[in-house]
Amino acid sequence: MMSVLFHGLESLLQYAVVCPIFFLLEWLLCRLYRRQGIAYGKGFVVGWQLLMLLLTAMFCFTGTAGVEDVWRFGTSLLANDGICATVADRLTAEMLLNLLLFVPLGVLLPLLWNNHGALQNVVCGFLLSMLIECSQLFNHRASDINDLLMNTIGICLGYGIFLLFFRRMAVFQAQTADKLTIAAMGSIGLAFACYVLLASPLWTWLLMRLY
Repeated sequence: MMSVLFHGLESLLQYAVVCPIFFLLEWLLCRLYRRQGIAYGKGFVVGWQLLMLLLTAMFCFTGTAGVEDVWRFGTSLLANDGICATVADRLTAEMLLNLLLFVPLGVLLPLLWNNHGALQNVVCGFLLSMLIECSQLFNHRASDINDLLMNTIGICLGYGIFLLFFRRMAVFQAQTADKLTIAAMGSIGLAFACYVLLASPLWTWLLMRLY
């Protein structure tokens, strides 16, 4: 429990470190949407920042590697024990956490983009999970196929919750149907890049300065 609370606080502080970058990126995204005639309201502006906060927390909880990890531990990519392809006999607490982390994402993505269906949700969840697992090769964490499966199941459950309880809620949505635009995967990629290049190394630097 204390570990969860610590990671939660750490996630908030990491988001605070890079939130000016997130606000700048959102301003550019909204300008792009206006040029393309995509309608969105204040709910989308708030919801997009919640997505960035959620993704930052996911990266923090899952131990996503930053550039400082690549610099220090990059050679671990060549280690033979970096990938675990076994299937666990039972659910562990860590696997359950991986599942639960992706449930909110499965709800939030279709809440923000009205053309985001089940297939898009699964693709986004799978690719995000792959990014996280591959990054863990650089910080001495094992990349586990079980985590990939649980993450994908989690985002599917989240989409089911969206269909059951939030399907008619349009206050957060950008009307991107039939528009060629940067939507969910682009936003996820921006959040990942900000975490790897800024949030994680800046947070590590701040901790080193404090201690």
